[in-house]
Amino acid sequence: MVMDDIREEQGVDHQRDWLTLDNAAQIYPAAFSEWSPDVYRLSVTLKEPVRVSALQQALRKVFPRFPYFQVHLQRGLFWYYLQRDDDIPELRPLSTVPVSVMPGPTGSAHLLRVQAGGNTIAVDFSHVLTDGTGAVRFIGTLVTQYLRQRGVHITGWKPFFDPEEPFSQAEFEDAYSKYFDRDLPGPQRLSPAYHLPDPPRSFYRVITGRMPVDEMLVLSRDHGVSLTEYLVAVYMYSLAQVRASAADDGSGRGILRIEVPVDMRRFYPSLTMRNFSLYASPEIDLRLGAYSFDAIVKRVHHSMTLQVDGRELSRQVSRNVRAQRNPFIRIMPLYLKDRLLLFIRKWLGERLYSGVLTNIGRIDVPEEILPHVSEFGLMLGPNPWMKCSCAILSFQNDLSINFGSVIESRETERLFFSHIAGEGVQVRVSERNSDL
Repeated sequence: MVMDDIREEQGVDHQRDWLTLDNAAQIYPAAFSEWSPDVYRLSVTLKEPVRVSALQQALRKVFPRFPYFQVHLQRGLFWYYLQRDDDIPELRPLSTVPVSVMPGPTGSAHLLRVQAGGNTIAVDFSHVLTDGTGAVRFIGTLVTQYLRQRGVHITGWKPFFDPEEPFSQAEFEDAYSKYFDRDLPGPQRLSPAYHLPDPPRSFYRVITGRMPVDEMLVLSRDHGVSLTEYLVAVYMYSLAQVRASAADDGSGRGILRIEVPVDMRRFYPSLTMRNFSLYASPEIDLRLGAYSFDAIVKRVHHSMTLQVDGRELSRQVSRNVRAQRNPFIRIMPLYLKDRLLLFIRKWLGERLYSGVLTNIGRIDVPEEILPHVSEFGLMLGPNPWMKCSCAILSFQNDLSINFGSVIESRETERLFFSHIAGEGVQVRVSERNSDL
């Protein structure tokens, strides 16, 4: 039994001095680096320039409503933990892309950065802190409070939080441990996957495609699949073309496998604001021959249908929490755990996936702030193993697809957006670059 479980059973107030890391967060601190900062950015672009003083005031109002985010990462003898404090982070000028590593376990800074520039408010989140669901609720609450201070009358805060209302203790829970079933078998083991052969460079490029949601929904329905399934298939088809055209694919591996995060709140009634996501792993084996796009769509659809199931995903919870509670691992000193976790992440994580595609879905906002918001954006941080990643969200009738890459070649992105445009969808593409 982990410490959070014990404290919950004893009715301990969750507004305490420290928190254990949730099960998903434990893998990240051992691998923090500029090359792999494990940071993602969620941004909101307003229709008027951001007033910095008003935003800082809104942050001071909102941040105490999220006490599980009001923490620093600290290093213990056996585990990392989150140290609570009452500090409010200072606003920073908006940087170009989310590449900077968050403070390590010897620092005293928060695990999120709030930034502003022009019309945009952006928050960079460490994966240690929360997943996409928690991130959306935080930045949505912040932007709504900011607009309220700017004179917008707010009658209802949903789907965000009213900072005047108290937080719930359920928001603190490690949901993986809460819903752990020790009797379930773990998932099947996966073989190594194909990776783009280009060597990683010391820069980070973000290519953004924007297109109408309604057109994409019609297109995916025409193929008989969901929007996420369609986009996974396009991503996989693009990677297959890159592999087929390369003189040397760099690995000799023929399996294309995409990591697709799944929000576990779809299957369990959890109110946690910390991490509670797992993943599906659709794949094709190119050693069996070439696949048409329609064939890939069918395979992705049937694979996702089987894998995005509460019973199947719970097998991952069983494996991960069982390993965390292993008596040998629990007593292992942290410096040895760091080496073990780094090995697990590289050889049992990134090595098994050709890329990642995360879709946090449609973002809804309170009706009163809708006229003041132009767009939302999501970017993942760089990853030197998978090299290229894809982050997706939608707002109103705008679908935003962001590819982040650390390699010179733009071929994967070109093939991806060209395929969608070739099916008759209007696509607008832009590019940004930043040094690591």
